[in-house]
Amino acid sequence: MSVTHDALRAANEMREQLAGSERRLGFFCGAGTSMAVGLPGIGDLTKQVAERLTGKEKEQFGLVADDLHSGSNVEEILDRVRLYRELIGTDPLREYCKIKGSEEARLLDAAICRAISDGVREISKDEKKPHLIFAQWLRALHSRRDWPVEIFTTNYDVCFEQAMEASGVPFFDGFVGSVNPFFAPECIEAEGSRADMYVYPCRSWTRLWKLHGSINWHIRSAEHATEQITRLSTVDSKPGEELAVFPGRNKYSESRKLPFLAMQDRLRKFLAGGDRLLVIAGYSFSDQHLNEVILQALRSNPQLAVTALIFGEDGGEQDKTPRILPKSMENLGSEHRNLTIFGPDKASIGGVVGGWSVPARESDSREWPFWNSTQKMFVLGDFTAFARFLEVFIGFKPLTPAAQNPVTK
Repeated sequence: MSVTHDALRAANEMREQLAGSERRLGFFCGAGTSMAVGLPGIGDLTKQVAERLTGKEKEQFGLVADDLHSGSNVEEILDRVRLYRELIGTDPLREYCKIKGSEEARLLDAAICRAISDGVREISKDEKKPHLIFAQWLRALHSRRDWPVEIFTTNYDVCFEQAMEASGVPFFDGFVGSVNPFFAPECIEAEGSRADMYVYPCRSWTRLWKLHGSINWHIRSAEHATEQITRLSTVDSKPGEELAVFPGRNKYSESRKLPFLAMQDRLRKFLAGGDRLLVIAGYSFSDQHLNEVILQALRSNPQLAVTALIFGEDGGEQDKTPRILPKSMENLGSEHRNLTIFGPDKASIGGVVGGWSVPARESDSREWPFWNSTQKMFVLGDFTAFARFLEVFIGFKPLTPAAQNPVTK
C-alpha cells in the first residue's frame, strides 16, 4: 500500500505555520535562492572565477584545483589556498602549486575573493523581485511578532539586504556603527532578557546571519588591532584588501574566524532553543558541516520542526515529472519525523515518504502558486514560486478549504 500526500493540504498547513506569531521562526536560505534571480551556483561561480583570474594567479588557481579532487569548487580551492598560506607562513622560499612566499599566497587569496565578488554583484531590480516579495512579507506580517524572524544564509550576495532596505524592513546582521561598522558578537548572543537589553537590538528587527560571509565584509587594519572585519556600504575593496567570504581554515586568524563561528553558534542556539520552525529554501544539503548542525538539532530538540523546500534534480525520461526528490533526501525524511520535506514529485511528512496526489480544484480561477498543474509538480522548492506563495499570503487570498486526509491506494 502506497501513501500519497495532498498538495493543497500541505500548502494550507504551511500557510498556517507561517502565520503563527508565538513560535520562533527562522529561514535557512542556500544558493538556490540566489540562482532563482540569475546569480551563479557554486559550479558556475567556480568557472567564472577561473575565467576572471589572469596571469600567474590563473595558473596557480588551476594547479590548486588539480591538487584537489576532480570537480572541486571555488570554496574548496579557496580553503586549500588558505592552508598553503598557513604552511608557507613567513618563509619567502616555501612553495606549493607555484605559490611562493606569503605575499603571493595573500595576493591569490585576495584575487579569488575579488573574482567571487564580481560574480555575485548587484543585479537589476526586476531580477531580484522574489527577494523583494519576501521582504514585503516580512514587513507586512512580522513587524509585531513576539520574537524576530531569523534568516540564516550561506550566500555571499547582498540580495536580502537590498530587498529589506528597499521595503523598509529593519534588520540586524551582527555589525554596529555607521562609518566602518564593526562586528559585535555580544549582540548576536543576546536573547532580549533584561540583562541583555544593553546589547540587544530592537526585538522586532529581522535578523540576518550570513554563515559564509558577504561581498561587503572587508578585512582591514584597525587602529587598535592587527586587523578586523568591517561591513561597508560598498562592495568595492581597496587595493590589497581581502573580502571575508567562506570560513576557511580552522587555524585561520582569530579575528577572521570570529564572525563565522559566532553565526554558526547562533544557528545552533536557535535550533536548540525549544519550539522552533525552520524553513529551508534553496539548499541542497551539500554542506556536511551544516547538515550535521541541523540533523543534530532534529535529534535532540523534539520541539523543533524543519520544513525543507527542495527544488529537486533532473528526473530523466523515465520519471513522470521533470524534477524529482533525490533519494538521499527521502532517506533523511524517513529517519527524522520532525523533518518535513516537500519535493517536486513527492514529500516526506512525519517520516512517511509518498508522492503527491493531484489536488481537486473548486474553481479554475484560483491561483495556486505551489502547484504546476501541467507538470503535476509541487513547485515551492523554486524560490520564485515560494515568494509568489508569500505574496498571495500578503493579500490574504484564500487557497480553498484544506483537503481531507492523505489518500492511500
